[in-house]
Formats: sequence, structure tokens, C-alpha cells
Amino acid sequence: MNHRLRGRIALIISASFLVTACGSGSMGAGPPSTSATTPQPAGATPSASARMVCGPEAQREIALSLQLRSSAPTTPTWADHLYSCRYTYPVGSVEMSVKELADQAATDAYYTGTRTDPADQVALHGLGQAAYAGPDGIIVVRKDFKVLRIDATGLPAQFGQPPMSRAEAARRIASDIMTCWNGD
Repeated sequence: MNHRLRGRIALIISASFLVTACGSGSMGAGPPSTSATTPQPAGATPSASARMVCGPEAQREIALSLQLRSSAPTTPTWADHLYSCRYTYPVGSVEMSVKELADQAATDAYYTGTRTDPADQVALHGLGQAAYAGPDGIIVVRKDFKVLRIDATGLPAQFGQPPMSRAEAARRIASDIMTCWNGD
């Protein structure tokens, strides 16, 4: 993919994030905060924002964005400060995870380590503090001391009503989550 096309894709994706909003305004602890909050390091249990990605509000928002209902996400797991679950649809699945880290340096290092092949990744501006879209439906976002990963590669190339690509499904999910993520 040439650089001009990548730039156009990044611009289109970034612009679309600006028009997405929380449908219910109830994900996380409330509407998106406009004031600075102090990031909290990883604890013994997952934070409210990490749990939100597999919770009822996220389920509703994602179902609205994709126009496709999933079964309840798999029972979330919490191991090595990684909170994760799988959304299963009649046509495939989406993996969601949030890695919680101790500080900014650890978060930056973990995020950088997820970028295995930067040539196949497009930076996403306006989403978290840093984000990229990988090939075929993977989006990774860094915010505060957390790294969100959405993996839609378990979906068919086109799915939903109206039909959309895996990459579009992952983008919509990331937008839903990050618009409402308060970063606690």
C-alpha cells in the first residue's frame, strides 16, 4: 500500500472517530471526561475501564455499531494484568483485551512491543494517546497505563448488516470503547 493511500485511510478513520459518541452515556463511570485524570497503575484486580470492554454497556454499544448481536462475551479472564474476553457472533468472533501496566515507561514499552511489523500498520490519530490499525482487523490503542487490543480477524472478510469489513468492525469497536473510556 503506498504512503498516499495510507494517509487517506488514516485521515478517513480519524475523522470518523470524531463523529462517534456513546449512545447511552453510561459506559465506564460516566460521560467522557474533559478534565485531566491521574492514570492509575495496574492493581490486583482489573480496573473499571478494563472491565467495561466486556461489560453490558460495551455489549450494547458494539451491537448498535455493528448492527449484529453477539452472545454474551466469554467469561472474562484476568492473568498477568491482562483482562480479556471474546465476543461470539453467528459468523465469527472478536477478541478484546486490556493490558494494565505499572507506569508510563512500561506502557510505552508494551505498546511498542505490539508493533511487530510497522510496515503493515497505519497510525490512527485522535484515538487514545497512540493507536494503530494492523492488517485485516486488528487495532491497538494506548491510553494512560493501559493498552487496548481489538482483534477482529475471527470474522469473515465481510459481515454484519449492512456488510462491513473486519477492519471497519474493529474501528467501530475501538471508537465505541475509547469514546466512553474514562481511563480509571
